[in-house]
Amino acid sequence: MTRIIPALVLRMVDEASSSAGSDVSPFWQSDGEGIPEEGMYRLASELDVRDPDHLLDQLPPGYRIVYSIFEWEQSRAGEGFTTGLHNSGQTLVHVAAASYAEVGMSEEAMALRRMLEQHAKTPLDYDRTEAAYNAVDNPYKDDWDRIPHLVRHLCENADRYFYVEA
Repeated sequence: MTRIIPALVLRMVDEASSSAGSDVSPFWQSDGEGIPEEGMYRLASELDVRDPDHLLDQLPPGYRIVYSIFEWEQSRAGEGFTTGLHNSGQTLVHVAAASYAEVGMSEEAMALRRMLEQHAKTPLDYDRTEAAYNAVDNPYKDDWDRIPHLVRHLCENADRYFYVEA
């Protein structure tokens, strides 16, 4: 059987590849420095459609993983926990936590869950919310560790995450 990118997202993958500066599509096959990571962020933006859940429910799991994690990470990086959590919404962060667990990054998933639990108790105290995240022993706490590990895992396991049988 041949593995293919689902038709529903082929244009999105091509656009993300082009936007990331990849000389190949899909971008996760690129060996260019930073291109797979940039492609993941670009694909998350492409997947941000009117009803992303409806689209994502029809696709292999990698698309939900990319959408939830990279939308959350972009919000968090640009705005910190305070505004990032408010703008992303708790539902997206819950899905991002589940996605981190699915790719084997259980410590990051636990840290996000603890952060959400604290936020539910003290919704206006973002220092406590961030402290709850930081209290978890998490080798992925730093962006420079978390994102490259995630991108590498997704690229190395692309058949499992992004393709369907033709």
